Amino acid sequence: MQPSFALVCDKRTKCFLLFIRGAISTKERLTAATAAEVPFHHIILSEGQISNVVLGYAHCGMLAGARWIARLAIPHLHNKIQEFPGYQIKVIGHSMGAGIGAILTYILREHYEFSSCSCLAFAPPACMTWELAESGKEFITSLVNRNDVVPSFSKVSMESLRSEVMVSSKLDDVQDHFDHGLFSSISQRVAFFRSHMLSISHSTGKIADHNSSISEPLLKNSADRIQPPANGYSIDRRGQQVVASEERVTLVVNNEDVTSVKSAVSGFTSQEDSDSNGALDTQQSSTTTNDGEVLNQNGTRNDKQKEPISASGSRQFLPPGRIIHMVAQPPPDSTPGEGTSSNEIIGIYETPRDLYGKIRLAPNMIKEHYMPSYISTMESLLEQLQKDDVPHQTTCEL
Repeated sequence: MQPSFALVCDKRTKCFLLFIRGAISTKERLTAATAAEVPFHHIILSEGQISNVVLGYAHCGMLAGARWIARLAIPHLHNKIQEFPGYQIKVIGHSMGAGIGAILTYILREHYEFSSCSCLAFAPPACMTWELAESGKEFITSLVNRNDVVPSFSKVSMESLRSEVMVSSKLDDVQDHFDHGLFSSISQRVAFFRSHMLSISHSTGKIADHNSSISEPLLKNSADRIQPPANGYSIDRRGQQVVASEERVTLVVNNEDVTSVKSAVSGFTSQEDSDSNGALDTQQSSTTTNDGEVLNQNGTRNDKQKEPISASGSRQFLPPGRIIHMVAQPPPDSTPGEGTSSNEIIGIYETPRDLYGKIRLAPNMIKEHYMPSYISTMESLLEQLQKDDVPHQTTCEL
């Protein structure tokens, strides 16, 4: 809970720069892994007076690290502000350091002397609830690189990803079971036709009587091999077999085809539907009024929670402040399938916060989290912006 940081006085830009490093050592990684939810409230000052209080929750390890840095840095900042009264305070961090820096900025702004403090967060993790993150849009800027997974990585998003994977695997199992049943049905039909052909070949050498039927041995063989479809019902007894499906019911008694009646199963399905509807009605625990308000069984109202809570009781954490996302786009003249191009275009966008409530898997989602990847993308963006400015400057000079 004691992250590495440095406080620098930059006289050229007239700023105090507080740098916080990401998780590199084992102790720092343990700080990042201490992801319990703890209450954290931010007091908003206006002209030295309390104007509002934002309630929420924050990452336990990052909040502890931010408070530890605040205890060490605030005395030095007090002395330096008196020595350099016009200087601004800027907090800069990467990864875990970005989350700690954002929370530290909330803490510093609760002091009147530091009410102009701002933060630049590179690859910030999901470290606080929605209202806290929204309240920092004026003084926290979060920068996200390409497919970086850390800003959307939280307990709730991990649970959601796990659920999606489990549902997908179950659907695959159902598909495999269906394919296996289809293969078995085809095999049974092939066996039936083979026995049919064998019966015909054996009967061609004999002269049938005028009153006899060539289908008698076939019916005998086929009755032993009739199987119910996958979505039907079957009752198999000695000397009697009932095969039911949604389209057709065939009753075979004493190896003779007696009747073929359409959809006798409708009685089964209607009975099942009525039973299921009754079960749903009894399990219904709430009703909805005309105004869209939800009432419990005892008639009390359910207040809609502001913070989404998962099935396990975890709250959704999100990256703080105003979120700026750098996105790589292929050049206009590129063709699909060429791979990564050195002439790719870097777009920069302000993105909505709810975009980071879900994990989106990508091949480079881990590699693009590290600072060298951020530096490379920002250098490409700066070069692109400089090229875009050259024609504008030339036109102005002319």
